Amino acid sequence: MDEHILFEFLPEIVEQLGVDHVKPLLDRVTLQALEEHQVMVHDQQPIDAFFLVLSGSLQLSIELSGHHIQLGAIRPGNWCGELGYFSGIRRASSTVTAGPDTTVARLSYADFDALIAEDSIAVCRLTHAFIQMLIRRLEVTANNPVVDPEGNMLLLGDITVPLSELSRKHHGVIDFIKSLLGARG
Repeated sequence: MDEHILFEFLPEIVEQLGVDHVKPLLDRVTLQALEEHQVMVHDQQPIDAFFLVLSGSLQLSIELSGHHIQLGAIRPGNWCGELGYFSGIRRASSTVTAGPDTTVARLSYADFDALIAEDSIAVCRLTHAFIQMLIRRLEVTANNPVVDPEGNMLLLGDITVPLSELSRKHHGVIDFIKSLLGARG
């Protein structure tokens, strides 16, 4: 497979992790070209990897009371699979289906665990990016709720986090906590 697509994202990855911490991550990812409508994982089924969208998009959906509900889409520069890892249950929180011309970088949970031992700084910074994405997805949901007929709030639309937000320089733990809490100054 042509790996140039991964290197298009290298500036953002370098910005997130730092130049000294990119190689251990790149050594562990594998690239996958996906067919349109290919299901990568089914809701509540076992999942064993993070996926970084490099091109195309991934559609997220769930089946609820016999209805197929689209939760949203994620576009290049965004990850999925983080909930399965950080929740500890290793199950998908939605069905993930490939859009047209989709390529992903796959990082297995086992390789992420190995990376923790080898380069904890890279893992910390990557985890920070995952947290930023989760916060953004929650903000989108809270600010633009979709309510089903029974009054339950659902996710909606494009839940992609802009690359400019993911690649912000890290200013330390205190600034990170302030940003989580919405504090300014």
